[in-house]
Amino acid sequence: MAQVIVSKNLRKRFGRIQALRGISFSVSKGSATALLGPNGAGKTTTMKILLGLLKPDSGKVEVFGINPWENGDRIRSIVGVLHEKPIYPEWVSVRQLIRYAAKLRGLGEMDERRAIKLSGLEEYADARVSSLSRGYLQRLGIALAILGDPELLLLDEPTANLDPAARMEILHLISLLKEELDVTVLISSHIIPELEMVCDSAVFINEGLVLDQGGLDELARKHNSSAIVVIKTRRPRKLASMLIEREYVKSVEISREEVKVEVIPGELPTLELEISRLDSEYGVDEIKSTLGRLQDLYWKVVGVAKAEAS
Repeated sequence: MAQVIVSKNLRKRFGRIQALRGISFSVSKGSATALLGPNGAGKTTTMKILLGLLKPDSGKVEVFGINPWENGDRIRSIVGVLHEKPIYPEWVSVRQLIRYAAKLRGLGEMDERRAIKLSGLEEYADARVSSLSRGYLQRLGIALAILGDPELLLLDEPTANLDPAARMEILHLISLLKEELDVTVLISSHIIPELEMVCDSAVFINEGLVLDQGGLDELARKHNSSAIVVIKTRRPRKLASMLIEREYVKSVEISREEVKVEVIPGELPTLELEISRLDSEYGVDEIKSTLGRLQDLYWKVVGVAKAEAS
């Protein structure tokens, strides 16, 4: 698969602080990749280098085969970005701000309307920026990022400082935009649990180094992570009572017509085989599985690295 971003041994120092200490990673075309790490890990510095806003001290980086520092204008014409702490003029309306940004990029009214519609801002298009909630301010940032249908979206902490409901809304919006625009997405965040609904791969970073990277299924196998299975059934309580007795099951949760099962590492095929044999008895309609929770993987990769360093 073609690589949209390729970073090799990137280093960046700010005075005495070594922000990046040799970062190497890649992002595949069409993927939604999470760049994950604690505050101060080097995520925002990496994003700024990808945009050509910072020059690395050493190493190599290419975005669509282009050096961002040497061709920043070209990169920013095909890459949409949501910065971590954007500041907008509060006295203008949503529509006026998006129209102004569109004109700066040589785009027309059609692009403006499309960005407003896709970001879910039609109801608030004539509202002042100062009246928007934090969640809708993030939608405004996303609307500005998708102007002109970019080929790559760089989203720096898109769910920071949002309540749980707003975080879910923004992540759902990002997921819809990825499909609608057929765009590659790189999301930098230290808020982990909900990202699995959007991302199919991850890069784990801490103290200026990449600790691991890859597809979520690949990483789950590598780090022996638990499997999560959601079973849609007409007899959820009966199925849950049976499963909780199995040695390979770690936990069971019931939610309406679904049973959520956590299986010990390596035992997913055992569960799937047993369910296939008993589906008529338990009224099983659908089985969805994922090989690992992103939060679990984060602590296995980043948590172990922290423990070893201390």
